[in-house]
Order: sequence, then structure tokens, then C-alpha cells
Amino acid sequence: MDFAKLLEKSTELLLFLSCLFILGGSIFLTFRSGFIQLRFFRSLFSMIKSLLPQSKGEAGTHTILPHRALLTAMSTTLGISTIVGPVIAIHLGGPGALFGFLLSSFFGSAATYVEVSLSIKHRKKLESGQIMGGPMQYLKALVSVRMAKWYAVCCLILMMAWSAAQANQVAAILDSPFLGGYRISPMISGGVLALLVLVMMFGGIKRIGSFSAKLVPIMFVLYISSSFFIIFSNLHQLGPMFVEMFKAAFSPQPMATGALVGGIMSALRWGIFKGTQVTEAGVGTQTIPHSMAETNDPEQQGMLAMLSTFTAGFIAFLSGCVALLTKTWQDPDLPLGISMVAASFERYFSVFGVAIVAISGLLFGFGTILGNCYNGSQAYGFLTENRKSRYYLLATGLMIFAGAISEVKTIWSLVDLVMVFMALPHLSALLKYAQKKPVELRN
Repeated sequence: MDFAKLLEKSTELLLFLSCLFILGGSIFLTFRSGFIQLRFFRSLFSMIKSLLPQSKGEAGTHTILPHRALLTAMSTTLGISTIVGPVIAIHLGGPGALFGFLLSSFFGSAATYVEVSLSIKHRKKLESGQIMGGPMQYLKALVSVRMAKWYAVCCLILMMAWSAAQANQVAAILDSPFLGGYRISPMISGGVLALLVLVMMFGGIKRIGSFSAKLVPIMFVLYISSSFFIIFSNLHQLGPMFVEMFKAAFSPQPMATGALVGGIMSALRWGIFKGTQVTEAGVGTQTIPHSMAETNDPEQQGMLAMLSTFTAGFIAFLSGCVALLTKTWQDPDLPLGISMVAASFERYFSVFGVAIVAISGLLFGFGTILGNCYNGSQAYGFLTENRKSRYYLLATGLMIFAGAISEVKTIWSLVDLVMVFMALPHLSALLKYAQKKPVELRN
């Protein structure tokens, strides 16, 4: 066995074991919190009411209203990976990978509740009034400064790699053969995208929050309504589809590589890991915009954050259902990624379907890149004590441009590895915290 294959197998084993730890940790937090997910559904109506801007007063100079913190987090979480991740997972891991997405979304929401609650409790306010939040602050308080710095370094790398991966898919949309003679070169789209993100970043959390409040509802309604149309057009196939999903999850099957592996192993490897990427549950990055919320109620903000986790999981599940119903994940002529989603929509909406995916992808991608860049700026600020932020902005712009013109598999492999080294220590800290005392809950 050559070194390249050994490295690939070792990486796959590492990712699989990481998935088991992430799932096990999320299940532990679920029991430790008294199944906070069920309490969430019971309180859903009152939470939706609390999202209304007029119910929360005014935000400060360096904070945003709780509902805008939620929408900012959602614009980061609801990226192109939300609609593409399930298709990639199903293509590489079989239909059972969609079952892994369901597990990740349900149990991962408990981790979201814990981490966001902690981020509100331990955020730091500077003399200028600026808020410094996210896992760096509560890891520093609960574990050590070294752990907080490790997380900040990994977060900085991950956010830049994640932005590059999103830029890659945005560029792929604009350079897609589905667009016919209107294709745009990745170099042009990458340059324009980097410039737009930098302009928004200079406006700070206020401008980002305002933009996200307008962006999220549009992209949510556009993609959800189209997906439901395809699903309702195939109601007679839903039963066989679910049978196929569960059967694939618990029986051996050949994968895209040709190897015969256990279905449950593949479902966990691709479903849980891609599901964690989609929801960010247990990773901690979702806590950063929530830290900027104008609230002194950690538990309430934690409950609101769970809505983002469930929303991302719901959209990902719909996207996976569309792929299974249309069978585009099995088409060998389609490149891995957004093209598979576009092909599904083209079957039902013709050229308008491609337009829906293109517009949705652009909105999802730009919102996520913007949110990732802001999250990365908080990690950079923690490491440098908010000095020389222009270097971070320059590096971010270059990464977005490089991502747009790079090969997709290379970037997503980098994202996978960095997320492991970031999520595992972070989730370990959450488990250590929850083991000492029950997670605080409000009836």
C-alpha cells in the first residue's frame, strides 16, 4: 500500500471515529439537558413570537437585536453546503447518509443550546463597547487560555477555508453549463465576491445583521417552496424512498469507491459529518453572532439558536429527499456538487429550475461567506487583541478569490480535517462542563 492510500484510509478512520464522538457527545448533552429538544418544540410558538423585532426593544451601538443575531447565525449556517452537503453525502455514502443527517440535527441541537447559552454568559465587553464573544471566551473561563487560543487558531483557518469552499460553489454556479452562453469566469466571480464581502465587513455586525435579516427569509422561502413542489409531485415515491434510506443505513452496500462497507458506518461517516458541517452543532461557530445579541437571558438565546439548527437540518433533509426522488445523485455525467441539485430542479422547472438553484445558491453562498468572515474576525481579534484587522480582511479576500478558482475536493478535504481538530476539543469542553452540573433549563 502506497503512502497516499495509507494517508487516505487513516484520514477516513479519523473522520469516522470523530463522527462517533460527535454523535455520542450530542446524545450525552441531550440526556443531561433533559431532552431540551422536546422542550423546544413545546415552546416553539412563544419563541416565534419573540422573534418579532418590536418585542425586543432597541439594540446598543455594538449589539444587535436577538432576532437579528438568530438570522445572522442562520445566514451563516444556511450555506450552499446546506443544499449541496446532503447530495454529496448520499453520492459518497449511499441513501443511508440522509439518516445520519436526521441524527445529527436532532441530537446536535442540544449542543447548540449549551454552547450558545455559555457564549451569552461569558462574553466580554471592551472599553469601547465592542463585544468579544464565541467559544474563545467560555473556553478561556471554563478550561484554559491555551484551549481558547487553540480553538481561535482552528476557527480562523476553518472560517477562511469554509469561505473558500462556499466561493468555489458560487463560482461553479456562475460558470455552470446550465447557464448556456451566460457563463461567468471563476476569476471574475471570485474577485467580485471578495470585494463585496470586504465592503460588508467594513460595516461591522450592524450592517451584517441588517443584511441577514433581509436575506434569510428570501432564500428560505425560495428554496423551500420549490423543494416542496418536487416532493409533492412524487408523493407516491416517498414510502419507497424512506424504505431505501433506512435499508441502506443498516445493510452493507458498495460505495462510490467500489468498496463494500457497512451501511451504518457509511451513514455515520458522511451523514453525521456533513450534518455537523450544515448545522454547526457542537462546532461552536454559531455562538459568535449570538454573542452579539442585546439580551441578558442565556437560556432564551440558546433556545432561539436551536431554531437555526433545526432549520438547517430541515432544509438539508428536503434537499436530500429531492436528490433521492430525482436520482440525480446516481448520474455519473454530473460533477459532484451544485450541478446535481441544478439537474434535479431542471427536471421540474426547466430553465426556471436552474435559475432557482442559481439564485438560491448565490444567496446561500454569499450569506455564509459573510457570516464566516465575521466569525473569523472574532477569532482573529481574540488572538491579536483586535490589532491590525486589515491583515485579516486582506487574507480573507485572497482566500475567497483562491477558493473560487480552486478544485472543489481539495477545499472540502481541508474543511473536514480542520473541523475535526476544532470540534473535538470544543465538544470535550462542553461535555466536561455538563458533567459537573446539569445544563440549566427553564420550564
